[in-house]
Amino acid sequence: MNKIRLAVAGEVLSSFSTLLQNGLYLNVLQGTDILSLLTTLNGFTEEYARERIQTIFLNGLPADDLEQQLFGKEAVVAISAAMPGLAGAIFRKGGAHASLRTETAGDLSQKDANNESIRIRLKLFNMIAAERGVDILAGGCVIMASALAKFLAYRPPLLEGIVKITINDEDVDPSTLIKVLQSEEMITLRIESNNGI
Repeated sequence: MNKIRLAVAGEVLSSFSTLLQNGLYLNVLQGTDILSLLTTLNGFTEEYARERIQTIFLNGLPADDLEQQLFGKEAVVAISAAMPGLAGAIFRKGGAHASLRTETAGDLSQKDANNESIRIRLKLFNMIAAERGVDILAGGCVIMASALAKFLAYRPPLLEGIVKITINDEDVDPSTLIKVLQSEEMITLRIESNNGI
């Protein structure tokens, strides 16, 4: 897996946080709960997670608490701060309108945890991505190469805001970056302000 490191102009750094809506990938043991997963990430603390995260989806279904355990070979976890309107009220963890849901992720729990790992695709939305995205990207994360390729293709100013690109500790130009992104499935990505490199 190629290690890609981008140094970007300070004024565009926070704009890269929306890349995390597509998801970053982690491996954890079966039965790990969502809170434990989150607190392995740069910028996340238990206090922040409990106070700020209001909406949790596990495999497309709402989950009511951060202690929800993760099972299976793969899982998708999406988190956000409060969402607006009735949808936000219905899907808010522990919300008063939770009874309007037809199914929750809690209904899918399995109790046959073993020592095998589970691959998690973690998606961060709205204020969660805005507030913690820069920290996560600075610490490095695994993402789909195609996600970064599409992200940059639709945002030319952000591509222009990249000051330095290194792949596996070798300096490269933007065209080489794009070729690598088109040929790889997954990459390890680290993005920092150009003051940090």
